Formats: sequence, structure tokens, C-alpha cells
Amino acid sequence: MDPEVNAAFFSHPDTVLEYARAAQNVGLWASEEIWFGRFVPRPAKVLELGCGAGRISFGLWERGWRDITATDFAAPMVEAAEIINETRRTGISFAQADATALDFAEESFDAVIFGFNGFLMIPGPERRRQALREIRRVLRPGGVFLFTGHDRGVARNARHWAEEKARWAEGKQDPALDAFGDYNHATPQGRMFIHAADAEEMRALLAAEEFAVLATAMRSEIAWESAAVREFSDDTRFWAAKQA
Repeated sequence: MDPEVNAAFFSHPDTVLEYARAAQNVGLWASEEIWFGRFVPRPAKVLELGCGAGRISFGLWERGWRDITATDFAAPMVEAAEIINETRRTGISFAQADATALDFAEESFDAVIFGFNGFLMIPGPERRRQALREIRRVLRPGGVFLFTGHDRGVARNARHWAEEKARWAEGKQDPALDAFGDYNHATPQGRMFIHAADAEEMRALLAAEEFAVLATAMRSEIAWESAAVREFSDDTRFWAAKQA
């Protein structure tokens, strides 16, 4: 999958508007507040990747985190976050950044957050591995990496992935996909890529890039979310990892 396909989707005005509305109306999920609070002390220096229009970072700021750099690879998303910030007047620093080639010095942050399944929206296994290397590089010793992602191993998805596995075995999968677990959604805003990894795959990927898993849980196991959150996003798996 060409990374520019996802870049076009996330730069589309309708996608940006959806994320801006979420920043204003959905806010930080209850599960996110619990998970981040468990692993990220408030004095921590935090880097958010894939910030969209700032939903998570604004929520963290409102709850007492004060050293936040929020980035997204889609410039229109960053512009939307900055417009919202003109009203909210936080001290969050917003910038455009590619998670696979971060322009930050080594050991710059205590925590890196990649929320709302953003890490698994990076197309291609090697690009995701490169992002992990960059995240590890900018984390200080003892720093944590927190992220979420769709889990293809949950029971409700079993039939879909059994059928998809058969297609791959027969060579009948979508030729635009790089690996089993990839989605390639057609939407009015263009094509959107996302990868769904099961827990075994994710643990192996993290271990290969020298991350140790601290904890993992489904969102529904962490907190019951409001109707607004459940309408905005389905259930997803939370991960917490640190440098091994």
C-alpha cells in the first residue's frame, strides 16, 4: 500500500472535519484516561503521534499533563488542531511529523502515545517496524510506548478472518494488500488502510524491536464508554510497552 493513499484520506476535508468534531465533542475516552494515567505520570514529557485534530492531547492537557508535543503526518489535521487551540489556549506544541522519520533528538520523551489505532494505519510491515525504531530512539530510558489497535483475534471477528485466511491461501486476496491482516477500505474520502494484528503478532513485532510488553487489554475491559465514544469507535486493544 502506497503511504500517499492514506495521506490523501487523512488530508481530505471531510475526514479532517470528522476528527475536529471528535476533538470538540467526543474528547478523551474513559479508557484512555485510565490507561494513560496508569503509565504516564503528569510531569512526563509526552509525544503524541497521529494526533489528528488533537482529541487526545487536548484531553490530557485538561487533566493535568503539561508537557505535550502532538504531531500528525497530515498537515490539514495539524492545522485543524491549531485552530481549535486558538480557542482552548493550551501550551500543547503541534507539528507535522512522519512517525517513520521523526525530527526529534534521541531520548527526548518519557512517553510516546499513538492512539486511535494510528500505529496500525502505517502501511507495510517494514514501515511499522521503522516507526517502532524511531519511537524507541526518541524515548528516554524507562520511557513507555502506549498505543491501540484492532485485534483480529477477538471472537466477534473470527468468521471474517477465517474467510480472509482462505483467500490468502488461495492467492485471491486484494492485490493492493501487503500482508494478512490488512484492510483497504473504500470510502467517500478515498481509500483508508489499516492493519489488524492479533496479540501474538503484536508481541512478536514489539519484541523484535526490543520492546517489552507491560500490559494489554481490550478497551471494553478497561472502562465502559459513553454512547458518543461507542458511536465514534468500536472496541480496540490497548498496549503498554517499554524498552526491553
